[in-house]
Amino acid sequence: MALLPLLLLLLLLPKADSILEVTAPSPKHALSGSKVHLRCTFSVAKPPINPLFLAVLWYFQDTEILRYDNKGLSIRPGVSFSTEAANNGDVSLSLANVTISDGGIYKCLVIYSPEKMEMNVLLEIFVPPVIFIPNKVIQKNKKNTLICTANGFYPEDIDISWYKDNEPLTNSELGKQERNPDGTYRVMGTVTLPPMDGKMDHNFSCRVQHVSLQEPLQEDFMLEYEEESHSISVAVLGVVVGLLLLGIGAIIWKCQKRASLQGYTVSDIKGPEKLLDGEETTLYCTVSNCPQGAPQVTWIEERSGDQWEIPQCQDSGDPGEAEQLFGDSYLITCRKEGLQSYCSSLRFVPRVGKHRDVTFICRFVCAGKTTEKRFHWAKISAKPAQVSVVPSLCESGEILYSLTLRGFYPRHISITWTCEAGDSQGRILSREEYEENPDLTFSVCSEARISGDKYKDPAFRVGVTWEHGSLDAPGYREFSVQNPDYPWDPIVEPIQETKFLHNSPTSLQCNISEYFPDALTVTWLRKGAESEELTEVPNTPPYIRSNKQTDNTYSCTPCLIIYPSLRDQGTEYICRVTHPSLVRPIDTSTGTINVMAKPMFLDPVQMDLLPNDRVQFSIILRNFYPRDIHINWSQGERQDKVTEQEDLTYDVTSVCIVPGGNFTDPKYKVHVTWNHVTMEAPESRDLWVTDFPWRPQVGEILVPTLGKKKVTLSCKISGYFPDVLTVSWFRMEKSDQSETSLTDAKDFKPTSLKQEDQTFTCDTSLIFTPNMKTDQGAEFICRVRHPSLEQLIERRTGTLVIPE
Repeated sequence: MALLPLLLLLLLLPKADSILEVTAPSPKHALSGSKVHLRCTFSVAKPPINPLFLAVLWYFQDTEILRYDNKGLSIRPGVSFSTEAANNGDVSLSLANVTISDGGIYKCLVIYSPEKMEMNVLLEIFVPPVIFIPNKVIQKNKKNTLICTANGFYPEDIDISWYKDNEPLTNSELGKQERNPDGTYRVMGTVTLPPMDGKMDHNFSCRVQHVSLQEPLQEDFMLEYEEESHSISVAVLGVVVGLLLLGIGAIIWKCQKRASLQGYTVSDIKGPEKLLDGEETTLYCTVSNCPQGAPQVTWIEERSGDQWEIPQCQDSGDPGEAEQLFGDSYLITCRKEGLQSYCSSLRFVPRVGKHRDVTFICRFVCAGKTTEKRFHWAKISAKPAQVSVVPSLCESGEILYSLTLRGFYPRHISITWTCEAGDSQGRILSREEYEENPDLTFSVCSEARISGDKYKDPAFRVGVTWEHGSLDAPGYREFSVQNPDYPWDPIVEPIQETKFLHNSPTSLQCNISEYFPDALTVTWLRKGAESEELTEVPNTPPYIRSNKQTDNTYSCTPCLIIYPSLRDQGTEYICRVTHPSLVRPIDTSTGTINVMAKPMFLDPVQMDLLPNDRVQFSIILRNFYPRDIHINWSQGERQDKVTEQEDLTYDVTSVCIVPGGNFTDPKYKVHVTWNHVTMEAPESRDLWVTDFPWRPQVGEILVPTLGKKKVTLSCKISGYFPDVLTVSWFRMEKSDQSETSLTDAKDFKPTSLKQEDQTFTCDTSLIFTPNMKTDQGAEFICRVRHPSLEQLIERRTGTLVIPE
């Protein structure tokens, strides 16, 4: 039910047309006891940030520790958060006095309606080691072992090395790390020295390397010899003196004992009836009428018949020192209450792995009398420390929910899955797997399967409840398709960019992916340029075909084909996506469309002859929009004329005038190029003399009646431009079909006359006297060349017949 206020927030908020970006650097390292700042920031595409759209949640190991939305701020003790900074995009989290148990994965979830994004931040806690060398005395002529202890460090990876005069010693060993009650580790490193009887001025070093240290931790020392015989004599003398003193003290103690213990009492140990793992507790024991000042107090831990004395430390009254001494270990205090009464307390944090079936003993020694009180707990409980629920999609179309509860004790826990739709409720079968943890607590994974089709109903909800003896109230999580952290909301991409061309079919496509269940509805809407009213585009199907992906989600690409015209300029098309997981539909828009029209080229290029032997080229481009168009001619004088049509498109006629004499060179050309915003690349034409329509028109050779008098063969040539005509006459012999040039191998150039249409015409003729002997059966040929001709034109008389 914790997510219900947030769900109501999303239902009431209007749509924020924004794109959300969240950043959170990871990992973050910190020393135990320090203050840690977990940075998480976000930005939106259209600032400023509207607090009504904003919700922020922080989770530690999948347990919610902070929630901030328009209902206010909910926060766990020890956590600080700035709401003012959050409204400016900084949703960072601060933790005070962190301990090892604070290390792990933190999740920053930012919701800016209707979008959400989350980032994980790994916090790693370091505790630097303390080193101690208990004995620096060795014996002569014997192998000796030195010990270096590193204690109170975290994490457990550590290295201990030995050096003699800054040279490494190789015969060293590192023991197995052992766990301290506060979660830190301790380890012992040893090095074996060969027999030594020489000088003792060598410098030895124990060097410790650990991830918490910026540089290695090192202790340097000098060894000392132990004189074996001398030590034994001193020990014997000490025993003798001790026995004498003990005897004298016993006599005095017996004499005073009876008088001093009148009214001396020790109360039972007082403590809570129930221990909760991880929650601080205190045991009290009081001694009254204790003579001779404060008694000697010892606290003892007993498990399975074995006893361990808890190290004594007096409360100095300094809270900082007390916290440093305490940690996850024990803190013993002894305070005077009244004239001859003293109260001793043992404060600690219970742990299942350490305090299950443990008896605590408080031992008072007052005026030589020893009194013990015992306190035993039959039960200790641990609350589920970590709660996570992970949904996943199955190939069968079901949703598999996996609830994991970690770190609870005792083993018995009740987990119930339920579903609810409208007024109907029901139980869901589940399967549980238990695991025992190294700290003797338990973990359980409970799995339940729900048909994905159920989530097509937005009102359908799944709930899971767990009950345990350590909990004051049952734990509960609820899930629905409209939960803010539901993982399979449709991802709607922007409508693919396209060109809108006048009266041409245009396809609008929108990719939608990663949604579940397959219950997507797409509606295409149109908003006119002069109106804010949305109208549904007719003849668009409300349902679309989805494709199942390898991750069992669905995707689709809805398409709309339109025929825009220039009168639709400024219109907007919207793809509206509806899904059960969405509190409100997702709209993606084309924005106001810009309709254009691509120019149509009317081929061929028009050519006209002008007076003074000039050639005019004209191209016409029709039905383009917008008006700007670029036309370039490589030669001549140009002029453009643009006209607007009734359908709002434009036509242009571009004219270029070039001197006709330039085209006497067959390699001369005129190049024209045009470009428009609608064209992917410019288009062009090359105009050569061979493209001219004014090619020579050559008539047939006129042959008169042949006799013994001179006759003229004539041929008319007309309609050509430019005036660069070449005419050649040849005679083909009847005998061997060989040709003989009749112009002495020189081109014959007749005189051209200009016509009214500015083209040229000429008559070419050949005069000869027929000779029956030489010309009978011969043939005359007239060949015409011109720059506009790719091949020459030929005319023949046919074989001549000369009458006898």
